[in-house]
Amino acid sequence: MSSHNKAPEVYDGVSTSDVPSAGFGWSRTPRTGTQIAGWGSVFILLAYNFGNHQGHVETVFLAIFAALIAIGLLIHAFQPKLSQVRTLTGRNKPENHVEPDWMYEQKTLGGEYAELSDAELRALNIDPARVEHLRVAPSKKKAIQN
Repeated sequence: MSSHNKAPEVYDGVSTSDVPSAGFGWSRTPRTGTQIAGWGSVFILLAYNFGNHQGHVETVFLAIFAALIAIGLLIHAFQPKLSQVRTLTGRNKPENHVEPDWMYEQKTLGGEYAELSDAELRALNIDPARVEHLRVAPSKKKAIQN
């Protein structure tokens, strides 16, 4: 039988499981394009100082905005690439990892669900009376551990 789920593909370190449109290149911003647009904006803001304005309020605001953008661009330019961090997803698992069958363990009160109290079972919408036959009595637990 074949599965209807497509196998995830990775484009530029982004999985299609995380971002379905990763194949189109929309999931990342090009660093050079950001730098070119940013420095162009700084140049335009500084060029606005040459005009017919009388006061210096505009000059102060233009200089502050240009300086803030320039500082952000310098931080962006010298930021470490850290490609291993950008490829980290919620689906990364250690090699040979086997995911537990959580539904089966919940239904049979095995694994992590074996030690739940009555209140915790009720919080999971499980009636403790219906699963009493699956629970191990404390005297049996000691016998199993010894």
